[in-house]
Amino acid sequence: MGMKHTAPAASRRASRGGAVAGRRQLGTPGRTVTPLYHQMYLVLRERLRSGDLDPQQPLPGEHHLANQFGVSRVTVRRTLKQLEIEGLIVRRRGIGTFPLTQPRAMEDRYNIGGLTDARMAAGGSAQITTLSAEMTVAPAHVAALLASGAAPVLRIQRQRAVGKGEPFTLLTTWVASAHAHWISRRQLRSAQTLRVLEEAGVEIARAEQTVTARMADELTAGLLHVPVGSSLLAMATFFTDGQDAPVALLEALYRPDRYEYRLSMRRRGTGQHRRWQLVD
Repeated sequence: MGMKHTAPAASRRASRGGAVAGRRQLGTPGRTVTPLYHQMYLVLRERLRSGDLDPQQPLPGEHHLANQFGVSRVTVRRTLKQLEIEGLIVRRRGIGTFPLTQPRAMEDRYNIGGLTDARMAAGGSAQITTLSAEMTVAPAHVAALLASGAAPVLRIQRQRAVGKGEPFTLLTTWVASAHAHWISRRQLRSAQTLRVLEEAGVEIARAEQTVTARMADELTAGLLHVPVGSSLLAMATFFTDGQDAPVALLEALYRPDRYEYRLSMRRRGTGQHRRWQLVD
C-alpha cells in the first residue's frame, strides 16, 4: 500500500494517550502531579457550574486570581480562555469577566460511549479527515499491547471537525503489522478502519476500553484548536481476535465542550439477582 517507514518524533509520542505498557493493561502513562494551571481550572469550573456565582458580578481580576492560586497572570489568562471556550464565562472588554447563567448550547454534542469510530461519528455533521497513514515503529505502550516489538505497525491519524472546519476530535488507530496490509489509502477516504479489517476477514471478538483525562500538549492543542494544557477526554480501546491476539488499538482525544460520556441501562432480574445491563 506504499506506506512509508518512519520513526516517530518525540513530539508525536507525547501526543499519544490512553494505554500504558503491559500486554493487557490500559491506563494513563506517566502520572504526574497536577499542574497549577489545571488545579486552578478545575476549581473555577466547579464554582461556575455550581451556579453559586452571581452572573451580575464580575469574577475577581487577574491580579487577585494570580495571588489566590499562586500562579502567574499568564496562567490566569490561559485558564480564563479555556473557560470561555467551554461557554462558562463571558469576557467584556473594559468591564470584566462574568459567569454565564447557563453554558452556551452547542450545535452538536457527541456521545463517546460507543466502541468504534463509526459509532462515535454517528449523528451531527462531523467531517472526518485522514491526516496521516504510515508504517512506523510504535511507542512502547503501543508496542507492548500489539506485541510488535521493533517491527513497524500501521498508524492512522484522523481529525474530526464540525461546522466550518472546527476540529474537536483526534483519533489515532494503531493496527498490528499482521493486519496492516489489508488497509489501503483509498479505503481510508470513506471507510472506518475496523470495518475494512472485518470485511477482509479479520475477526474482532473482544474490546477493552478505558476513559480518562489528559491535558493537551503543544502538538495536540494545535490540531484541536485549544490552549496548551487544556483538559481533554481520552479514550483507549484495545481490540483482539477470537484467539485473543492483538488486532488494533484506537486512541481518541476529545474536546470536552463537544462530548459527554452517556450510557443507557435497564435493571433486570429479581431480588438479589437484579443487575444493571446496557441498552443499545
